[in-house]
Amino acid sequence: MKIFVLFFVTIVSFSWAKGKKEIDVPINIGVGPAFFWIPGLMGTELHPGAKLDLYAVITPKMMHENKDKIPKKYKKFVNMNEEMHVTELWMAIIPKYLIINPQAENYIYGGLWSVLGISSVFLKSKTMKLEGEFILPTISYLYTNAPKNDPDIRHLLGIGAMLRLENTIQFNKKYLASLAYGHNLNMPLFNTNTYREDGKTTEQRWLQTGVLSLVFHYRFDIKQKI
Repeated sequence: MKIFVLFFVTIVSFSWAKGKKEIDVPINIGVGPAFFWIPGLMGTELHPGAKLDLYAVITPKMMHENKDKIPKKYKKFVNMNEEMHVTELWMAIIPKYLIINPQAENYIYGGLWSVLGISSVFLKSKTMKLEGEFILPTISYLYTNAPKNDPDIRHLLGIGAMLRLENTIQFNKKYLASLAYGHNLNMPLFNTNTYREDGKTTEQRWLQTGVLSLVFHYRFDIKQKI
């Protein structure tokens, strides 16, 4: 099991260590199509979009070779046999998912952000890894124009959690692909952020979103002192 926030602690610990040396750190750039299922909100429930994966990779080999640089109080939290994904704090403003559906009568645009993820590997081989992830919190924003809603234009801002199942195939050191399904449940942050489903009179307080994504990854090395 790995905890995202500890990845940041690990890399900071490396940077504070004495006797710094230069190593190659892989940078992952991943992008691919995503398809969203959002029931009840629009006349159309399926919407296209994109998934972004931007992070640095701390490999098990790097951790084993530099385990003396990890403070003892953090070692028990670090899984030395699984790679870790590290991002700069400012990159939290970049959404993990984008929703882009420019239909004339039922357009919808938005994004989904996440900060903390806890994952567990179910199956693993040299080229394939199947893992589940619990993400908390997630923040979503949707800008919609649904004729059945009143008013026509809606700004929906919510906070919640997501469960994801992801299968990653590694073709070589530089190229990977991952197929994933995530189900997100969000609660609107404001009472005005509600919506009404077709044929129903009660307003919905929770918005669920299912998302299927296929991401293609490219990795390259940069020099980093630790």
